[in-house]
Amino acid sequence: MNIEDIRSDNEPAKAKQEKQGYLQSIIESLFKSSSPEAEKKRKLKAIAKAFSKTKFHNYYKPATIEALAPMAKLFYDIYKLIAPAQLMFKGNPNPAFFKNHILNYSLTEKQVNLLEHFSEEKILSMTREMQVENIVAQIEADLETFMSEFTAENVAKAENLYTAFNAFRDFVNFDYYKMLKKFTNRLVEFNFSAVPTFEKINAEYIIEDLADFCAVAYAITDDSLLWNNLFDFFKETQHSETVSLGNWKRIVARIRSIQASEAFEMIIRHTSGKLNYKTKVEPAKDELIEAYQENLETNTRKILTKLTSMQRASKANQLCMQIFGNTGFKNLNNYTEPMNEIFSKKQLATYAYAKPLNYLKTFLTDFVKKDVRIYYDVVVIRGAWDSGMSAPMSNAYQELLQICDQITAFDEGLAEDGVYGTKIKNLLPKTARDPGAEQIINRVITDSNDQAKGFLISSTQNLITIGKTMKQLIEDYMKQKPMIVQNWKELERFLDAPMKDFSVNIYKKIYMFVQLMQQYLNNNEED
Repeated sequence: MNIEDIRSDNEPAKAKQEKQGYLQSIIESLFKSSSPEAEKKRKLKAIAKAFSKTKFHNYYKPATIEALAPMAKLFYDIYKLIAPAQLMFKGNPNPAFFKNHILNYSLTEKQVNLLEHFSEEKILSMTREMQVENIVAQIEADLETFMSEFTAENVAKAENLYTAFNAFRDFVNFDYYKMLKKFTNRLVEFNFSAVPTFEKINAEYIIEDLADFCAVAYAITDDSLLWNNLFDFFKETQHSETVSLGNWKRIVARIRSIQASEAFEMIIRHTSGKLNYKTKVEPAKDELIEAYQENLETNTRKILTKLTSMQRASKANQLCMQIFGNTGFKNLNNYTEPMNEIFSKKQLATYAYAKPLNYLKTFLTDFVKKDVRIYYDVVVIRGAWDSGMSAPMSNAYQELLQICDQITAFDEGLAEDGVYGTKIKNLLPKTARDPGAEQIINRVITDSNDQAKGFLISSTQNLITIGKTMKQLIEDYMKQKPMIVQNWKELERFLDAPMKDFSVNIYKKIYMFVQLMQQYLNNNEED
């Protein structure tokens, strides 16, 4: 059989094979999408092929899923360069430490000079030389000047510095040592006297580390970050250089090259099988200046409020001493400050007017029902003057006597066996587990505060009416020819003390007590 015969005999078989191969390729092309595993393998193969074309192909071996020594060497070189900065952060773990440094560094010279004005110690020390009202006005003006120095340009520069710092810190604080220990067990932390020998390892061991690294590394490639400003900041605030600006820029350039190639992401996709994996770089959320402004303004106003409250408390104590001779007395049994301690522990509302209502009840009992009653009985009842002029004072006096009785009933209602006190007593133990119990008690307390405030306002208004009338009567008494009361001389014999002295003392006490009540009413309205 010659060659032509062999070729002739093989031609049908060859044609048949070619036809079968052609049909098989058509079938595979038609039905390949129906096999997810086959499709995944195809894509993984494509990833491996794409990775092999990057200049970082010696970092990873797709065929065996291995991370290679050159990858470890890259991380070692970065670790060696950033180690001083990592030690710096380990020495100052409090995030507020550097944040405060950046804030102070970003302030203008005028702001630096004004900043100490807002400390509590400085503000309180000013009370030795200035009135509280003047201090408040001065600090408000200083605060306005301080805030006006935050121009758009200054704020943008400070925010960029803070963003760059955060990106730098997160990159530096990545745990390079932990990752490198997986390539060799001979590595000593922060010891760079000799380059260790790194072994190839299963890439699955470092895949999570690699993903975490990419998240912090790709943040430093943002073109808007002004690294020169950050390193100027380090130079001025740190005693020694951490990372040189030149080395840092080389690191950034290297990371930018890796990011552009997607080499690390391809390693993660190929090793994990997550074909669509993409590194997410979280944008900076922590704003520097706006939060600082709000915090400074809030704290400063708290200090001013505290100063004003201290002034009011001091003035209230002085008034109490002048009116009552002391401040530590008790005329109420249930609507009291000791009850507020119980309420506060359970995070409930409190009796807002406990102290002034106690003062009012004492004043009505010990002064209005005694000294004012004597004056009323002598001047109003026995005095020869027009009833139309005396009516306001008479009505005010009668209302004060009624309020005194109403306060007694009000306080008794809050006793443990009182209408409202029983509710509080029964519901207090349940507040921790029953929100409804808390709501009911708070409602009782709120209603009680409204009622107490009503007593204070009504009493103050009535005392003002009495005080105004008494001032007119005192002036009338001093005249050679009185115009209001016609029988002053006759009335004097009903008093044990001189009419003028007795009247003036009552008027002064009423005047001071009205001031005392206004201290508490104005204070609660502002709060």
